[in-house]
Amino acid sequence: MRRLASVLASLVISTTLFGCANHAKRSVSLYEAGDYAGAARAADEGLASHPGDDGLWGMRIRAALAQGDGDGVVKAYTAYRTHRPDDDKELLRDLAIATLGQAIASPSAKLKIAAIQAVQAAEIEALAEQVAERMTDEDDRVAAAAAVAVLKAYPQAPQVASDMMQSEEPEARRIALDGVAKKIGKLLAGDLEKAATDKDARVRRVAARWLGQIKDADAVAVLTRHLKADPDESVRAAAATALARIGVGNLESLGTAALKDKALAVRIAAIDLIEAAKRPDRLQQIAETEPDPMVAVEAAIALKSKPLAKQALDKALAAEGWTIRAGAANVAQRALGKAAALELARTLLADKELGVRIAAARVLAHGGDKATAATVFAAALATPELELQAASDLAEQGDARGLDALNTFVHDAKRTPEQRAAAAAAHHGAHAVTPGLVAALADSSGVVRVEAAAALVMLAK
Repeated sequence: MRRLASVLASLVISTTLFGCANHAKRSVSLYEAGDYAGAARAADEGLASHPGDDGLWGMRIRAALAQGDGDGVVKAYTAYRTHRPDDDKELLRDLAIATLGQAIASPSAKLKIAAIQAVQAAEIEALAEQVAERMTDEDDRVAAAAAVAVLKAYPQAPQVASDMMQSEEPEARRIALDGVAKKIGKLLAGDLEKAATDKDARVRRVAARWLGQIKDADAVAVLTRHLKADPDESVRAAAATALARIGVGNLESLGTAALKDKALAVRIAAIDLIEAAKRPDRLQQIAETEPDPMVAVEAAIALKSKPLAKQALDKALAAEGWTIRAGAANVAQRALGKAAALELARTLLADKELGVRIAAARVLAHGGDKATAATVFAAALATPELELQAASDLAEQGDARGLDALNTFVHDAKRTPEQRAAAAAAHHGAHAVTPGLVAALADSSGVVRVEAAAALVMLAK
């Protein structure tokens, strides 16, 4: 935490001393001297006579954070919010940026990559130079992430990214390929075609997806080979979708072959191929006779036939596997329209599996029946394996029960770091800051700290 404290110190002067009537001057001095406990006491003393002073509250929170005192951060930020109509976005952004800067300078490649990607997503100019320095990192994955993040801002970045596409580290190749393709698209066609034959499935999948996005007709042959013979199902599915987007070749024949694939994702992508072949008669045949209801319903959706879609969904609702019944809820609105999807969802509320009921509740929530959906989500809070998702669903609706659960979850030491990090990320989807999320900047796990900072910096925009 001392590294974070030193980074924060440079922010304290500009955001505290010059943003108030200098009531926090003593606390700032103690903080800069490394006496974080003394800084906290000084802030408390100042708040006793100036309870609404933003600068003093900022110092109180910073001091708790510098000491790694998560409970203290929760207490301080909760009290601070009672004196404000909304969150202190400037303070939150400063804390988040300092945390991300700390992660970029850490020895952990995982933290550096996560922090660099957060900086890129939030477009944090204050950390651009620090990110650029990581282009020389000894870990190619970090160098690739850094080069992609500053690709158009630093002249050396394109060459570094190009080098990383040839790295011996597969993940570095994937990061560089995906990141550069997002930024320059068709200009990368040749490299994407080459990457489509990469020995690593992750790289091939990214290449196939982008070849479809840019509609590269020169890639039809290589994509066809992958659709028919790639050992990785995600690559086969990506190849099928890409071929459908490009729209060149014997699409019906390719779709027929894909329908025989053992992987559901490939069979569903086969519908895209047959639709691109402009064969509504085949789509109707599939919708009527395909034994897998999820493939059948996708064919019906492509046909825009609600009767055939309902027929397929009825089969899905009668399936023994609960994931198929939940899948029926997930596609109901696309297949049947809003009103019929709501009716189907209400039927599924009686399903014996909680996972199906949650899928139905999401349909209801998105369809406007938030009260009924909230009842299902709230009940799921008592199920450990579904608690976090239920809290997220509630929080996305602005339900206080969900926000309270996320606030507790993200700051609960009994949870694994991965669970706490997921709870931090869920705050972004809920569009809400909780004291627990701020306290997560003091978490013992770097993964949690970075995820919390990534969420906060977006929420403080």
